[in-house]
Parts: sequence; C-alpha cells; structure tokens
Amino acid sequence: MKRSRFDTEYELFCEIEHWKAAKEVVAPEMMMSPDERLFGLFFYLYTQTKELYGELPRRKNGENPFIHPLNVALNLQKAGVTDAVTLCAGLIHDYVEEVVDIYKAKEGIEEDAKGIRQLDAYEKVVVKSLEEKLRSFAKREKIEVAVVWEIIGITKLLTRHKRDFYYKSIIGIFQCPDERMRKKAIQVKLADRIHNILCIETFTEQQRLFQCFKNLFLLNNVKVYLMEKKGVMKKEENRREKKLLGDNVTEKLFKKCGKATYDAFLYVCYRSLDKKIGAVTSMIQLAFRKFVLERRGLWEVTVVNRREMHPLRLFQGVIRRYDARLHHQWKIHDLMKAEELAYCGRFFLDFKFMPEQIMAIVEYKDAYAFKEAVAYLLYSPEYMIGRFSYQKLFRKVE
Repeated sequence: MKRSRFDTEYELFCEIEHWKAAKEVVAPEMMMSPDERLFGLFFYLYTQTKELYGELPRRKNGENPFIHPLNVALNLQKAGVTDAVTLCAGLIHDYVEEVVDIYKAKEGIEEDAKGIRQLDAYEKVVVKSLEEKLRSFAKREKIEVAVVWEIIGITKLLTRHKRDFYYKSIIGIFQCPDERMRKKAIQVKLADRIHNILCIETFTEQQRLFQCFKNLFLLNNVKVYLMEKKGVMKKEENRREKKLLGDNVTEKLFKKCGKATYDAFLYVCYRSLDKKIGAVTSMIQLAFRKFVLERRGLWEVTVVNRREMHPLRLFQGVIRRYDARLHHQWKIHDLMKAEELAYCGRFFLDFKFMPEQIMAIVEYKDAYAFKEAVAYLLYSPEYMIGRFSYQKLFRKVE
C-alpha cells in the first residue's frame, strides 16, 4: 500500500506548525555543516557579524542583537536552504545598514537632505570595505571571487538606503534582473521579516499593525512573484528546466511568514478586546463579510467611498492609510485616521465609548481585515491585493 507523505498526525503538525524564534545564540555549526565547502567563509562572516552586533544596543525586547542575523540564517535553514551563499547573505543582510547607523549615531548626523547625502556616501565606503575583506579572505582560502560578488550583490539588494522609503527597497529586490540573485534575496527578506514579526511583543498596537503591514506588502509581492514563476513553469516543456524553476523553499518561507503575520494581527484583535469593545465586534466582522461578498473577494482595498454610510466603509481604503504612513504622507494618514475615528464615534454613539475604546475599534477592524487578507494570500491560489504590487507602485516611488 502506498504510504502517505505524513505517517502520523504529529508529522503533519511538525510540517505546518508556526515557527518560533530562537532566543539563545547558536554556534555556526548549527546553521551550516562544517563539511560544507564554504563553511570557512560562513564562520568568518559569523565572527565579523558577532563583533559588529556587540556594538549595538539590546533589541527592544531586551535580547542580544546578534540573535537577529542568527534567526535569519536559522529560518533559511529550516525552510530547506542548503546554498551557502544564501546562508552567508542571511547572516550579513543588515551588516551595511548597521555600520551606517553606528556612524550616524557617533557623528550625530541628522536625516535631512545634507545628512542623507553624507550617509549615502559613507554607505559606499562600507560596501567597498566589506568587498575588500571578503575578497582578501576568498583569495587566502582559494574561494572563487564569483562567490564574493554574489554575496555582496545580494547584500546590496537587501540594504535600504537612507534616501529610500521601505517600498523602494523592497521593489529593488523584485526588479533585480538576475533571477538567481533575486530569488535568494527574496528568501533572505522573508526569513528576516519572519523573525522581525516574532519579536514585537513590546510594541504598541499601532506599532504592531505597522510592522505587520510591512509584511503584508512583502507577502503580496512574493505571491505575485510565485504566481509568475508558476506561469512560466506551465509553459515550460523541458523537465530539467521545470526543476530549476521550482521554488519550494521560497514558497515555504512565504507560508511561514504569512502565518507569523496572521498570528500578529490576531494578537492585536485579542488585545483590542481588552478595551471592552466586544459588544460591537460581531458587527465589525459582519461588515467585513458584507464588504468581501459584495465585491466577490478581497481584491481591492485601496479606494475609499466617503458617501458610504454602512460600516463596511471602514474596510475601504484600509491599506491606503498605512500606505500613506510608509510614504511619510502624514497629512493623508492623519486625515484618514481622524475620519475613521469620527465615523466610529458617531456610528457607535449608543455605547458611549471612551476615546481609547474608539481607537481600539479602529485597531481591531484593521487587524481583522489584514489577517483575512493574509489568509487569502496563503490559501486562495490566484489571490493578490490589487494596486499593491511592486509593478503598480514602481512609478509612485521613483
């Protein structure tokens, strides 16, 4: 009798369980086999990164900052990454940004036009220094220089320049013309955001929502990327090429990042209920269902109809306010937030909610809608959020 891929329920659980963050520093041998040809390079980057992170303050949750790059490498490993270059890039994905931030703090540089030019210039110095270190090590250990260029190339893709908003840094990854490098950078970014979202326990609800929203943008674009890859695979007849185009690792990281983000949104919902708004949550949930069913899916959540009086209006443009925050369009963000708070105050007048409860209602409906969008991304094969992909936003961030 043909055996199932999963022989027991527990094996299935181990396959689909939500990942947890490692809390203790792990040895390099735990992330890459010492028998790997490039283990020496990985070990070198491990020690360089550990030394750098020793200069940084504790993370917001009180943890050793070195925990973060280690978790990124561990997440890649758990997803099935065996490529040494990708694991090395995961270890140093924030290296350039951290060195620039240390310089910025020491020199007291402001992020105004003059300061950003200064920091951008220093970033080039940091990248060049890192290149020289890796080339020197590679030459000494007889490692091909192409390995160094690939690690540096991926690191550059993952480095957010001070002059750029979050969107532009992400868009740069997806527009990389080198498919091999693009895939590896996407995998590292997903592994990075998985750990980031698992470490927001000390954040306020607004901070949690904003961090989760950044994940939602990444997830939506990875979904577009995976859909495009599958489209290519359907047209490709050569079996060898199909194997090369297969991307199970990226898909697994996408799913684990989606689940971690869903959990974080769900936690905001739970926290909002502590403000005693439970009497209206079913109305909010049903308004969301009405919104989705009337539009035959959650395809468009960026357009606002201010004439709409039904509470489903709370889900129109739900992405637009956070989008404005990412672009630092504070007037648009604050106006939309004020309109939502005012609407909830009028609509739920009978409940005599206090201002903090009205805020909790808005946070609840945001988290509820976003977690549902994540579920659609995970489980609806053709689903993506319209007008929220890197192709649509490219011109906007130029």
